[in-house]
Amino acid sequence: MCKMIQFSEVFCFQAVTSIKFLKLGLDVRWSMGIRTGICNSRNMVYNTGVMSDVLQKIIERRIQTVKAMPVSIQELQTLFNEREDFRPFHNALKNKITDSSVDGKTAAIIAEIKRGSPARGLFAPDLDVSQTANDYEIGGAACISVLTEEHFFFGSLDNLKIARDACSLPVLEKDFIVSEKQIYEAAVYADAILLIARCLERNQISDYHQLASELNLDALVEIFDEYDVEKIAPFSFPLIGINNRNLSEMSIDLENTNRLINSLGKNQTVVAASGIHSRSDIDRLMLTGVRTFLIGEALSVSADRIQLLKQFVGDKTL
Repeated sequence: MCKMIQFSEVFCFQAVTSIKFLKLGLDVRWSMGIRTGICNSRNMVYNTGVMSDVLQKIIERRIQTVKAMPVSIQELQTLFNEREDFRPFHNALKNKITDSSVDGKTAAIIAEIKRGSPARGLFAPDLDVSQTANDYEIGGAACISVLTEEHFFFGSLDNLKIARDACSLPVLEKDFIVSEKQIYEAAVYADAILLIARCLERNQISDYHQLASELNLDALVEIFDEYDVEKIAPFSFPLIGINNRNLSEMSIDLENTNRLINSLGKNQTVVAASGIHSRSDIDRLMLTGVRTFLIGEALSVSADRIQLLKQFVGDKTL
């Protein structure tokens, strides 16, 4: 079991050590962050297992950002109670997948609004969020994803609000969830959240998934390797993302989807993410049985997002 350090008020990095752990035939290296602070189990978490230096830095930054959030959970609950516009995220994907079962070619695309990344830096500095969201809807996206992490991905919550106002599609808030406060905030403005298995302990994934459900949010649970598969196995979460990016070295391997998909249930909706740049990439991944794809960079930098997205979807008019 991956060791968890929980804290909420003081986050002081003191030391990093490595241990080698063997479980179920998997050789896993864990980074152990020694920290100080206090926390309750649903308020703030930090998973010390299987995280690269880049991912650790992102999580540390998110923890500090959440700690500085001026709004309280109670205030967010009040805002949530006033909300009336809900757009079912998973249902929108399943409706597109139904189209795919008819012709075998239609792909359900989660089109992402993405200005940059740790791997590429700032690659779309002039991206117009409102126009891009509108283009994605015209191009046939099933849903939209918006990065809200500011420091490493150049996103913002304002971008999410703008994107959602500009279209009628369900919107995923793509962030690094480390606190239930982020889930309450997402429930005010978004339709779905991302839970990264590598960043959370097993019980935290379950607790956060349950909280999201209580707040009318779908949760996309992201996995990268067999260890993540084992971590989420007891829960049969309905919506699973397979990340083709190795966060330890930022490399891409589309075969990662093929390696992991047979470990998942037949009734789970699987989303392939990262490294998808062409319709041929989608056709290749469709051979594994995947029909849903999250695509960010290729669309964000495209000079004709509508046309490219129609190609990704498999628009019959092309």
